[in-house]
Amino acid sequence: MKIIKRLKAGIILGAMCFTGTAFAYNAGNFEEKCTVPTFSNFIPAEQVKGGPVPEVEAGAVVQFSVHRGADLSTIRAEVRKLKLKLDIENRNSYGIVRIKLPAELNGKYARINLYASSLGEGGACKAKGGWLIKVKKATETEE
Repeated sequence: MKIIKRLKAGIILGAMCFTGTAFAYNAGNFEEKCTVPTFSNFIPAEQVKGGPVPEVEAGAVVQFSVHRGADLSTIRAEVRKLKLKLDIENRNSYGIVRIKLPAELNGKYARINLYASSLGEGGACKAKGGWLIKVKKATETEE
């Protein structure tokens, strides 16, 4: 009689554990994660921690790459709340973006803020990035 009671108790406990794991499986109703775009290959290079801020000439062209499934039509760049005009080269798996710096940045530090989105079945993932540069003061040439 004791064996039958223990066997019944074991079956009930096993059934309870099995149903918990069976209901935990959620076939087909999982969230797909989208891939967040990344920015890299900055020219001029990013500031190394503790090192000097990279300098560029006034009106220079800076460039960077956007990777990991970014929708190239969503890329934006701003400096001091000025929207910058982008020249985007599509390389199939990534994009190369070139920006000509505006004349207003002459002799100032500027952080170039970057924004992009990737579109996937899980929705749009947004990315932010950027880097700090120093624009050299343009010397006026005497004629």
